[in-house]
Amino acid sequence: MQTGSELVLMSTLATTVISLTISFYLIRVWYRQENRLLTDLPLVFAIAMISNAINLVMIMVPIVGSFTPSMLYFRVRSMVICGSVVPILGLMFQIWLPSLKRHHYKMVFLFLAYWGIIAVFGATQGFIMMMTIPLILASGIVIISTFAVTWKTGRLKEIRSDLLIISTFFSMGSQVLRMQLIATSLFFVPDVLFMISFVMIGLGIINPWYHRDETKREALQDLEVSIPA
Repeated sequence: MQTGSELVLMSTLATTVISLTISFYLIRVWYRQENRLLTDLPLVFAIAMISNAINLVMIMVPIVGSFTPSMLYFRVRSMVICGSVVPILGLMFQIWLPSLKRHHYKMVFLFLAYWGIIAVFGATQGFIMMMTIPLILASGIVIISTFAVTWKTGRLKEIRSDLLIISTFFSMGSQVLRMQLIATSLFFVPDVLFMISFVMIGLGIINPWYHRDETKREALQDLEVSIPA
């Protein structure tokens, strides 16, 4: 049991560091854009990553402090998780439902209202998880569909859509298994899977292969220019 707790702590700490690193990188990318909008993809994902990092810190605090989180603590953490889902949800509405643009804010508000009511008035942790995790899984399916399109069409070459798709599967699996394994000796497995998903997210978003390919392409272009016809 002690080893499991250590694995949860180490994997959660690693995921927090990765999440913050990605968020700061995305904020930097967004800030360097000439025309910055609050709905730009880098900023949306950065906000989601920061909320996720806060959630992870809230997971670590009881482990380090050796105390059992209260129900109020869990309710607050549930709302923090909502903060990591809502920005992505708004982005997905813009991508998939542009014809309903004037209703996007209402749809996001309804989502927030539902989640808030469940988080505040849910009787048990199990009930809150049962009523909110399906929403996380549904948003994960939409994200997979979105990146599947960008992967097949070759759009968003600056990111690795295939890695982001795989990371979403790991993240969704983590959420599903959390309900099943939370009271077993394998309670640490969801946190390890979640860490793996964020390693893939980091590689997919930062995409060192893209920068390397761009450098090679620019070098070839310079070479072509320097060679007289």
